[in-house]
Amino acid sequence: MAADELLHRMRALKRLTPSELELVAFLSRNASQAVFENVTTLAAKTGVSKATVVRFIAKLGYGSFGDLRRELREDARVMFESLPRRYTLKKKELERASDDILDRNIQNIIRNLEHTNTTIDRSAFQRAAEMIHQTKGNLYACGFRTSHALAQMFHIMIKRIRPKAFLIGPQIAMMPDMLLDLTAEDLLIAVFRHPYARQTVRIAKRFADAGARILLVTDSECSPLADRAAVQIVVTSEGLSIFRSFTAVTAVLEALHLAVLRLSDQNLDRRLKAAAAIFEEFDTYCMPTGRVSRRCRAQARKNRRGTPSG
Repeated sequence: MAADELLHRMRALKRLTPSELELVAFLSRNASQAVFENVTTLAAKTGVSKATVVRFIAKLGYGSFGDLRRELREDARVMFESLPRRYTLKKKELERASDDILDRNIQNIIRNLEHTNTTIDRSAFQRAAEMIHQTKGNLYACGFRTSHALAQMFHIMIKRIRPKAFLIGPQIAMMPDMLLDLTAEDLLIAVFRHPYARQTVRIAKRFADAGARILLVTDSECSPLADRAAVQIVVTSEGLSIFRSFTAVTAVLEALHLAVLRLSDQNLDRRLKAAAAIFEEFDTYCMPTGRVSRRCRAQARKNRRGTPSG
């Protein structure tokens, strides 16, 4: 991806001036969005001169800012293509790839994780955790289509450590009941990735109209809900498939859960014990039988010795 290449080039630079450090800091946070900038806007947003921007772009090895923007524009074009067009582009890319699809996909996931780790604003991430922890009203998680599984996973994690947490959707008929009693003390956590579901936009509008805050986990600074979010966390999700990659988003949601857990007090122990008792009462989970456990332990011993399984 062009954004990854830009970050790689910046990390390789040595002996940067204070002005160049300002440019590196801005572009590291907004690498994929630089396609919407030009020399003038970049200089204004970083407080450096236009001449410094031009020299810095040349130092990175680009002929001009236009060359960098054209590479980033190709990234953006693929990201927002319709599903049929995206299928055509991705199919051609896979046909040109090596036979080791597993390795190629894992390397793409690693790039997404590295890019996400580099670009996420840590202060925004901390504000997001504090919002979840400090919200006095209800906490709602929502996501539709492929984002629903991510919202559901986060809801399960956060429900264990925070009371009054609810999952919205995808049962459309029940949605009015979920949204009936919203207040300004509530919080919506919306997982919102391209192609952007209109239902999420409608739900966010209901929260905004009630004066409630919105925490947005999305894949672009320019998503349709960017102007409604109190805090926005942008996660790199480009993948080899026609679908967006899940892994980096999952990692960020897990980390957000951990950040809230760190803020939680000692009363959490009683809540977790109560949850465990309820799961036992309803016989929610099963454990391996004695025979299966013995077989698993035997297999584990073989694996440690490097013995092939039969």
